[in-house]
Amino acid sequence: MYWRGGTISNIYRGVWAPLGGIAAVNAIVFGAYGNTRRALSEPDSLKTHAMAGAAAGALQSLACAPVELIKTRQQLASAGEGMPNGAWAGARHIVKIGGFKALFRGLGITVARDSPAFAIYFTSYEVMTRGDKSVSRVFTAGGVAGALSWVILYPIDVVKSRLQGDTIGKYSGAWDCFVKSIRSDGWRCMTRGVVAVTLRAFISNGACFTAVAWTEQAWQHCSSDSAVKTLAQAAVISDAVRHHESPDLRFDI
Repeated sequence: MYWRGGTISNIYRGVWAPLGGIAAVNAIVFGAYGNTRRALSEPDSLKTHAMAGAAAGALQSLACAPVELIKTRQQLASAGEGMPNGAWAGARHIVKIGGFKALFRGLGITVARDSPAFAIYFTSYEVMTRGDKSVSRVFTAGGVAGALSWVILYPIDVVKSRLQGDTIGKYSGAWDCFVKSIRSDGWRCMTRGVVAVTLRAFISNGACFTAVAWTEQAWQHCSSDSAVKTLAQAAVISDAVRHHESPDLRFDI
């Protein structure tokens, strides 16, 4: 994250937007994933896991895109730009300036990132845990799945972060953002910070899937209500694939 100066609180600017949306986004992810699997004819096939993951990623993007946009704008804003702290205050500020549609800037590229990311995420986890659901295997598989989905789609996330952080109309769209970024910063800008993000993804996603597996086992003794179980999972899991520390906030818009 790029710190432009000021007090230490600047480092944590924008943290409330993702924190406020994590439980809701994770509930959408695991709810959509589970329900899509059950709706398909072969719920345990790898193809089904991939399709369910892709559907979950696309659906949660509707909630994730505005949350990440608010966070990115708050983290990049200088003291004189008038961007308030707080998720709701930030959302109102963005809507006031650009209208309601401004909240969804970058939605298309968010879907392009999250749909394949979650397909990779859930499918790779399933491959690695078939026949072995031990805690160590679940943690390792979850970590590898998260890291893999990040590494493969990292350049898309870089473009998304730059596009959402653009408040002066520098980029007309995702492709324009990609081309101009390469011209100004070179190809290396597409992988800047990938090692740190991958390590973070391994730890957070290993913990995420371990918590989900634990919650599923514990809930079997309490309730058969899948909707309630999904909410319980969302309450205990940490930030999943994303996000969410925008990886490329070290650029000047």
